[in-house]
Amino acid sequence: MAKGTVARSTARMLERRSVTRSGVTRISVLAALAAAVWFSRADTVGCLVGSAFLGAVLFCDAVRARIRTDRRDALTMWVAAMLGQLREYVVYVGLALGAVAEGIQGAWGWAAGALIALALRDAFLVARAAPTAPGHGMDTALGGGGRAPRPDGGPEGREGLMAGLVPPPPRDCRENDPRLTERLLKDAPRGTATARGADRGTDRDTRPDGPAHRDGRPPRPAGAPLPTAIRRVMVFAQPTRFLAIAVAATLWDARVAFLTLIVGCALAVTGELVDPTAQEADK
Repeated sequence: MAKGTVARSTARMLERRSVTRSGVTRISVLAALAAAVWFSRADTVGCLVGSAFLGAVLFCDAVRARIRTDRRDALTMWVAAMLGQLREYVVYVGLALGAVAEGIQGAWGWAAGALIALALRDAFLVARAAPTAPGHGMDTALGGGGRAPRPDGGPEGREGLMAGLVPPPPRDCRENDPRLTERLLKDAPRGTATARGADRGTDRDTRPDGPAHRDGRPPRPAGAPLPTAIRRVMVFAQPTRFLAIAVAATLWDARVAFLTLIVGCALAVTGELVDPTAQEADK
């Protein structure tokens, strides 16, 4: 609550000074650069100060999310996403430099492993969250997304380069068309008489009153869903990664921090396979 109030007050102050979301993102990159410089010292004081700058990076994200007067075009969002990844790579470089200064063997190899694990984690979660391509065939034709075959069994229309320019021929409604009947029953408002209810002379909904129809949502898969806190940790988003870096680098060393990042990214992929709804916590 206090963090949200402070972030909101800071966002209002920055708005009065004409600071945009892009400006706050650039400030967070500078804070990440300062954290990398302090992490490269490879001592307790450097790790503590670097962790404080990582907290400043997360605070910049909270402030940026509460800024209202700014545009959200595709280029601005892309630049913000790229800078968000760049600041994390800068922190990794600082950790690797600190590990080299501390005399840890294979420091750059551990850093490269953490970067590869992060790339695999991002690629897998983005691929799983991508929408499916629209289908083709009779279902698309009935939904208005494609060409429907002619009812007399004739050709579907012109093929070749002019196929997308020719409008689909009108489709005659047949009384014995099961797909048309299914669409009409699916689009009918709740509470109207269905085919079975009309035969019985009742006006109530004849669908089973189970958990899949009480709130209009599809049924959940078997098994209880994971709690929200556990799902947020399993997603292993950037705030969680920064927290892991701060704790591991302060209590142990950079090698343990990189190992924690690798294990966390592996758990994120595993959690997505076990509980696909976990990616909602990353939004």
